[in-house]
Parts: sequence; structure tokens; C-alpha cells
Amino acid sequence: MKKLPPDAVAVTAMDDYRLRVTFENGVVKEFDARALLGRKCYEKLRDKAFFKLAFTREGCVCWPGGIDIDPEWLFDDSIPV
Repeated sequence: MKKLPPDAVAVTAMDDYRLRVTFENGVVKEFDARALLGRKCYEKLRDKAFFKLAFTREGCVCWPGGIDIDPEWLFDDSIPV
């Protein structure tokens, strides 16, 4: 049985399309979201003002309009701060 990743509990969106994410286990990591910008479902994130609207809900990093990134992707593809 695969262990579930910790939930994201706080996020700060930075000017260079990185997310600083705090997880429920206290680990803080940075996620480079630039790779997402080419995907149609994330195209609204290209607008830096919109990108800065990031928030956490139910363990995910989210934006208005139903855009989100699940905690497994965030945790696995981030680097510790």
C-alpha cells in the first residue's frame, strides 16, 4: 500500500511562478510551476496576478475557477527549502 503524501496547508505564490508550499508534516518545499503554463488547463496561471491568488483547500493548492494541483504532485516534484 502506497503512503499518501502530506496535505498542503499553506502556499505563497512568488513572482517567478514558483510556489512555496508548507505541508501538514511541517516540510516546506518550492514547486516550479512554469512547466504547467503550457498546459491548456493551467493557461490562466500565465497571468501573474491570477497566479498570486493561490490558496490551499482540502490538501491541494488551488486557484479560483476550479484549478488545482494535488498534494502528491506538489510534494514529489518540489525541492526542500
